[in-house]
Amino acid sequence: KRTLHNVLERRRRNDLKDSFYVLRDHVPELDSKEKAPKVLILRKASEYIHSLRRTDNKNTREISALRQKNEALRKKLAMLQE
Repeated sequence: KRTLHNVLERRRRNDLKDSFYVLRDHVPELDSKEKAPKVLILRKASEYIHSLRRTDNKNTREISALRQKNEALRKKLAMLQE
């Protein structure tokens, strides 16, 4: 029973370690660092997620503004074609 527990615990630790490696490889600032502490991986991943959210929000606002401008131009064109 103890051996089974040890095997399962080793598998859990290896899975967790592999997950940190995958996360590290997806963070641009860390993808070239082979050795990075777990705390650093988590911190930089969090910063990267926040920067992606800011970029997404900015792009969403820009798309909305462009759609409004596009609609105004369509209305103006329709008026000129009458």
